Amino acid sequence: MVSYDVTIRDARPIVDELSLDSEGFTLIQHKISCANESDPEVMRDRYLEEMVPFIKDYFKASWVVPKKDAVIIRSVGASSVPPAEKGAGLVRPYVASFAHIDYAPIAGPVMAAREDQLQGIPIRAYSRLMIIQAWHALSEPPQDFPLAFCDGNSVVDTDLVDTVYEKYDVKHKTWLVHYSPVHRWYYFPEMSSDEFALFKGYDSEDDHNPRSAHAAFDNRRAYPNAKPRRSVEARFFVYYD
Repeated sequence: MVSYDVTIRDARPIVDELSLDSEGFTLIQHKISCANESDPEVMRDRYLEEMVPFIKDYFKASWVVPKKDAVIIRSVGASSVPPAEKGAGLVRPYVASFAHIDYAPIAGPVMAAREDQLQGIPIRAYSRLMIIQAWHALSEPPQDFPLAFCDGNSVVDTDLVDTVYEKYDVKHKTWLVHYSPVHRWYYFPEMSSDEFALFKGYDSEDDHNPRSAHAAFDNRRAYPNAKPRRSVEARFFVYYD
């Protein structure tokens, strides 16, 4: 894998212009009550209890199904993370620092149907399906490895490389992203637990499915005293009748 230097701009001045259907990401003001929860399993359950109704209301969806095995608490550099928790994938002491999109279009409906099956939810007909991803910073700002987003308007199909991701003996197609000098990267500096980044991983309406990549990056050059990142992220299958 080849590394390139890229400019990552502050997205806060343009936050009112951002759209999930265009750029593919935005910033939401929303406080969660479980930000200081220390037990990872309790954190996961409480986070989903709060976020599922919020996502349903925000998108005016018919119903929402969380992807339970994709709730990830990242505690960067945490050597004390118990091996059992690392193995379960709930707590990870590392970040994904390569540009990627978690779901190629062919994978969206397949992974949604699989999640219904795992949770014992009857499969229903729908007119539209989105995969919405949320990212909350839990540590105090500034964080050492924040998340950056690429404006989906600056990504073209030839930038995307099909690859296969495997977890729990299940494979699905995802995309890696070739470097391009025309890509426009942004992040939200000094995020607090009272706000979170929302980005779109898939939309069955292709006209509203921007190819917005994301990646963590080392921000200690700008903030030498940045605090180790602790964050929680989740994915939601958002349905419309």
